[in-house]
Amino acid sequence: MVGLWGPEATRMVATLFLPRGQTVVGDWEPGRIGVGRWRALGQRAGGVAPEEVLLVRSARGWEVQCHGGAAAAAAIVDDLLSLGAEGRPAGAWDADGGPSVAAEAIALLADVDAPRPARILCRQLAGQLDSDVCGIAALVARGDVAAAAAWAERLRRAARVGLRLREPWRIVVTGPVNVGKSSLVNALSGHARSLVSPQPGTTRDVVETRLVLGGWSVVLIDTAGLRVAGDRASGATERAGIARALAATEAADLVVRVVESGALPPKPEGLVVWSKADLQPNSAVPAGVIATSSRTGAGLEALIAAVLARLVPETEEPGLLEGAVPFLPRHLDVLNRVIAGEPIDGWRGLQ
Repeated sequence: MVGLWGPEATRMVATLFLPRGQTVVGDWEPGRIGVGRWRALGQRAGGVAPEEVLLVRSARGWEVQCHGGAAAAAAIVDDLLSLGAEGRPAGAWDADGGPSVAAEAIALLADVDAPRPARILCRQLAGQLDSDVCGIAALVARGDVAAAAAWAERLRRAARVGLRLREPWRIVVTGPVNVGKSSLVNALSGHARSLVSPQPGTTRDVVETRLVLGGWSVVLIDTAGLRVAGDRASGATERAGIARALAATEAADLVVRVVESGALPPKPEGLVVWSKADLQPNSAVPAGVIATSSRTGAGLEALIAAVLARLVPETEEPGLLEGAVPFLPRHLDVLNRVIAGEPIDGWRGLQ
């Protein structure tokens, strides 16, 4: 979506938007939605964008809603700039009067790339966090400190996820050489991101793959295979890869440890996965281990569910992430001050 406001906004929209049917854009009332095509300017002068756009007359100004991806929105922005518009960051759409949750949510929405974080931010854009903070302030004003504290604690639990909305969860896939780590990463990502070979030690570096699992943005990190005691690496390059693998493991949100089916699981650190389960179909799977097959897809859904349960356990608490979710440190600071009964400046809902 491209937002446009200011004294010249209507003139620019009327110049660039070709509505379907007989309608005068300048006469639209707030809330009206129309469909049409966009008149191309600049390097595309005289043309009309092949895709249609939606135009919304909002209380703030105008919203041009186009197809997804960066190119469509960038072309519309270029046309507006060519007519004299001034480019502003996304958060400026609702920034008049100082910081607001709505402006902060809009700014962050431009950076997230998964549906679950986007839904959380849209709820805050719609006023959920403002409403809850005002509700807590009202309880404090009435002297019901216990109820206010309980409500605030619920928001703090939700904030662990809220503070991570922009940053994807990092999952390191580790294990011995030639155990099927790269095949597992490829199966989860849906394409051949990592090179696979029967030759042990093929993966020499840290290979990152960003994707969406269960609605959340994650980075899968394929690493060089670890050698067992007494098994020497083939050279300096592989040793460097193993060192990077160990460093990535230390910085991970979750470690998936892969061993071949039938092998005894390592120490219960991270999530233990049996690979190549199709080669050992009759093996009894130990408790706490997930058997998978990158070739047949068996166990992948169970693995994804287990990964998300480890990364985002908050989804198991009914409604916790369906309402107000603080997503900036500023929000937690305001919450603490509200609980303490301090006056709050710069929070629109309490002005």
